[in-house]
Amino acid sequence: MVIRASLGTRQCGVSLIEMMVTIAIMMLLALAVAPFSASWGAQAYMRQSQTLLMQGMSQLKALALRNPSASSAGASAVMISIPGKLCVASGVPAALNCTAAAWTSNPPASIQVNGADSQCVALDSAGMPIAATVAGTVCGTALSFRVSRGSEAPLDGTLN
Repeated sequence: MVIRASLGTRQCGVSLIEMMVTIAIMMLLALAVAPFSASWGAQAYMRQSQTLLMQGMSQLKALALRNPSASSAGASAVMISIPGKLCVASGVPAALNCTAAAWTSNPPASIQVNGADSQCVALDSAGMPIAATVAGTVCGTALSFRVSRGSEAPLDGTLN
């Protein structure tokens, strides 16, 4: 009868050092990716704000064409852009705010319309840009915009 003795035992799993090296490599990769994810987030906020601006313009045109204020010789609808707020109102509002708005939104990025942080765009009952004044602010007819957030390159365009 032959008895065999086991000279070594076989171990399963990973050692503590292997685990620590793996975690260190994962941390380095996470640190390398963090600036890119912040940039992606800022770009997403800017595109969302641009989309909200285009949606606001669509709401403005629809409201101007419906002309609920029955305006015959002036602005039938106005879109107001103030810091942190975008809204569309019927007729010409008394103040450059969104209290009596038919549509409102809170864009996550800064929007400048016609080069100003607080600006308005007015349309007549045919849906065409028209000069109007809201609380001393002359509404622009050039319809250009700039969306920015943080250090990202701004998005420029025109409202149609």
